[in-house]
Amino acid sequence: MLSMIVDQLKRIIRRRYNISFSKSGDDIQLMKLINNYTPGVYVDIGSWHPIKASNTYYFHLRKWKGICIDPNPELKKLYKKLRPSDEFVNVGIGNSTSSMFYYMLEESSMNTFSYEFIQKHKLESKIIKKVEVPMFTLKEILDLRLKKGDRLDFFDVDAEGYDLEILKTNDWLKYRPKIIVVESDDFLQKDITSDIVQYLQKQNYSLLGKSIINGNLGNLFLVSHQ
Repeated sequence: MLSMIVDQLKRIIRRRYNISFSKSGDDIQLMKLINNYTPGVYVDIGSWHPIKASNTYYFHLRKWKGICIDPNPELKKLYKKLRPSDEFVNVGIGNSTSSMFYYMLEESSMNTFSYEFIQKHKLESKIIKKVEVPMFTLKEILDLRLKKGDRLDFFDVDAEGYDLEILKTNDWLKYRPKIIVVESDDFLQKDITSDIVQYLQKQNYSLLGKSIINGNLGNLFLVSHQ
């Protein structure tokens, strides 16, 4: 009983004050870009922990509708407890119509479908296990969960090397968030000409800037022209 009261008090305080839960204030910047305090919808792809280093918990507290997607089955209970009004979807996003292997590492925030990402960061020895996860396109997920009239404010994508493949499965004529946030560990000059930025430019998004988490690691902010 006491723990429930403490959790509720934490939620009230966090909602009352302009507290950031992102690694570098990305949630506060997103609110400025959305420029609308009437709750809309966000889609958090590769959502990881419900609160820690989250770009979307700030919006959950303010009654935005959240669709949180992550292949890690260990997160189900946490979302049910800490973000019960959000919809947690425990699948992978990709072109495959069946399943893919998902690599679970000692540091769970680095879990990925991309073995190339693991090799790039020399994480082979950190693999705990790999699990087979069902795959769906982003369009399929949104077709089932977005309603007519929903205001789609932003996508937050953090899939450890698999981000472009995920974005390619969206229907850009049907589902166009105002803002897309994508994690990158390249230096900014390379980001500007990266495959993911060039792809989103073709969807009529422009690169607005990049937040900095550590060194070159940060989040790219892209804004829709439409």
